[in-house]
Amino acid sequence: MTNQVANQTENIDIFDPKNITAGTVRQYLDNGNKASDSELAMLVTMAKHQNLNPFLKEIYFIKYGTAPAQFVVSRDAYRKRAQKDPNFNGIKAGVIVENEDGSIEKLDGAFKKKTQVLIGAWCEVQMKNLDFPIYVAVSYDEYVQMKNGQPNSMWSNKPMTMLVKVAESQALRLAFPDMSGTYSEEELPPAEQKPREVNGVQEPTQDEIADFDKQAYIEQKKAELLQVKEVKVADVQTGEIINQPAEHQQTFEGVKF
Repeated sequence: MTNQVANQTENIDIFDPKNITAGTVRQYLDNGNKASDSELAMLVTMAKHQNLNPFLKEIYFIKYGTAPAQFVVSRDAYRKRAQKDPNFNGIKAGVIVENEDGSIEKLDGAFKKKTQVLIGAWCEVQMKNLDFPIYVAVSYDEYVQMKNGQPNSMWSNKPMTMLVKVAESQALRLAFPDMSGTYSEEELPPAEQKPREVNGVQEPTQDEIADFDKQAYIEQKKAELLQVKEVKVADVQTGEIINQPAEHQQTFEGVKF
């Protein structure tokens, strides 16, 4: 019976949102079992209603410690929803900057001159069934995510990209009200004092990812392996084979195999 159930589970296409259940989410995504039954049920309901797949991270939950789960929809999932609607007629977005003379200017895309100061972002969604576009403008100061009094690495390195994502997400939610109640991760304030968990598994922060030194990590792991590596040596007098840590092999009077 156990094998039969296992085989049935393996045959389920979990990449089809219609087949997703709280059980499959807990089995494959909530490895830490941090989500409550009601939180998993809410995630599954939202995934099926919006035809979004948590296995592709189109929708997922984030938990900070014991706080309630926050349900997050990716910006690409908002776009996917829009493109399926026959009334959707395009989207434009960009940044809002302050010029050296104090004037405010709206620019297309995530681009500005070095002399211009980023103060906001905007997005406009065109719908065939509306006489006017849906327009949203957001402030940089309201959404920039800080760490130790400074913008975190993502907002420091890509502030325009991050802010445009916020504007797009908000405009698309206004255009498609059935997406209300969800948020993009760029809109959520960071919880610096608690570890972040995505689908029950603690992940590195964006700062840790940005600051990751791959070469230093490789060298560190090599050093750790050398410390614990054992080599086989033979006593030249008795012929006995002895396992000895590599760090001591030069001091042992024997022959390395």
